[in-house]
Amino acid sequence: MPAQCYDIFFSGKTVEGADLAEVKQNLARIFNTGSEQLEYLFSGNSVKVKGSVDQETAIKYRVAFRNAGALVDIQSADPVADPAKTVPSAAPQNHSQEIMTLLPPRTGSLIDCAPVIRPAPLPDISELSLAGPGTLLDETPPPQASSIETGNLELAPANTGTLEDCQIIKEPAVLPDISQLSIAEDSN
Repeated sequence: MPAQCYDIFFSGKTVEGADLAEVKQNLARIFNTGSEQLEYLFSGNSVKVKGSVDQETAIKYRVAFRNAGALVDIQSADPVADPAKTVPSAAPQNHSQEIMTLLPPRTGSLIDCAPVIRPAPLPDISELSLAGPGTLLDETPPPQASSIETGNLELAPANTGTLEDCQIIKEPAVLPDISQLSIAEDSN
């Protein structure tokens, strides 16, 4: 199933109390753009900044613009998508009559940023049936038993022997002689 895509629009709106010149300077630095492109962005018209991005990328753009002091609108790129499933906007859209208000501090939920998870359709299992108890489901023949000669093995008496008998002893690596090395004095 294809992921939901979003378009990002900027209409020149800034965070309340932000200095317009500083916001323009921040956006110019973020997008490495000149004054002509900035004037186009701040023309008052809704300008598509990025199109057909996933929800995570749309949220990253919102955060970047917000940190620069600007507000963006994020809309579903799918024309038939349910409008209730779009990423909520931080500012009202130019083409909408709906007025959005900010919630009081420390209220609300990040659930608005959570991706929409659509469950996968269940497969049709109406043709399946259960086998009765004791029915052999795997009809492949069992593997041939290996012939292992055990006639020369002896069993040790109970409570004798340890796992140390199985331990492999490794010799430690020889350390190189570094006695001729010295630390150089810093010339600074």
